[in-house]
Amino acid sequence: MKILVLSNLISYTYNFRKEIIEAFVSKGHDVVVVCDVDDGLKRNELEEICRIIEVPFHGKGTNPKEELKLIRTYSSIMKSEKPDIVFSFTIKMNLYGGLVANRLHIPYVPMITGLGELEKDGKLKKLLMFLHKRVMPKAKCVVFQNEDNREYFKRNDIGFKRSMVVPGSGINLGKFKFQPYPNGGRTVFAFLGRFIEAKGVSEFLQCAKDMASNDVGFIAAGTMDEKYGGVVESLVAEGRLRYDGELADSRDFLKEASCLVLPTYHPEGLSNVILEACATGRPVICTPRTGCKEIVEDGVNGLYCNARDVGNLESVLKRFISLPNEARMKMGENGRRIVEGRFDRKIVVDEYLSLLE
Repeated sequence: MKILVLSNLISYTYNFRKEIIEAFVSKGHDVVVVCDVDDGLKRNELEEICRIIEVPFHGKGTNPKEELKLIRTYSSIMKSEKPDIVFSFTIKMNLYGGLVANRLHIPYVPMITGLGELEKDGKLKKLLMFLHKRVMPKAKCVVFQNEDNREYFKRNDIGFKRSMVVPGSGINLGKFKFQPYPNGGRTVFAFLGRFIEAKGVSEFLQCAKDMASNDVGFIAAGTMDEKYGGVVESLVAEGRLRYDGELADSRDFLKEASCLVLPTYHPEGLSNVILEACATGRPVICTPRTGCKEIVEDGVNGLYCNARDVGNLESVLKRFISLPNEARMKMGENGRRIVEGRFDRKIVVDEYLSLLE
């Protein structure tokens, strides 16, 4: 069977879909990945497993000509490759790939990795709602990363023939091994992710400004938005924050942390960053929103904070600081146990293999 995989970036595909692709290939299937190449080394490694077709991708692009060009490119590729089935990940791939696959009568399986703009009001939401209602009912199966997103589709009359919920992208427990918890000393709060407002970046940076001391440190890593460049530069100069830039591998960064802080109100599918922190054995402070609450239980493997509330976040951080090291270690151990039991990437791989059967 020939399988076409539509994704956004080679780094994303390698980090979160590699095991699925390997499983398809191990079953004797011919896999072709269509994505943009932002990492040459990961391309080389992935090309040892499957064939790659490079297609430029602009995640935030809204230029109608460029968007139509991407749809035509998908159409050309599907006509040329003649896949038996198409799998897609992230919103543009789901919609544009779905439009083409449905028109060409190719079985099609999209994964909903979060609601994104569907949770916001405006013209873009109306357009996306229209496209989802046109594309999803014809999909072979719609894969969700959490139950709340599936219920959102039902409430808003976005139909689908069949669906299933998988534990996000899952976590590679062999790669993200449990790490001993830091033994006392300085408490280090870590933020890891894109520097966008909805991730709670402003609140985290304000906490760093207000609370950083010899006993309490703040570290951050991720793709920087120019909106935050000046603030981060100032906090780094004052010694209140350490910024490590964009990381190819988060393991050493998380190993150093006492706790991951993610005060997000972004429409998450299932937070990969939280999965990585829990697998490492680190407690998590986050909001109890969809994409986080499925992994973090308040008082068990982390603490909840309110979204868009610096005062509340600071009080939760202080509460964590007051915890004895044994209690923090226990939270980390609980987090590892939770991801081992419910979020192993092997679970996701097995679900995708079942779709082929």
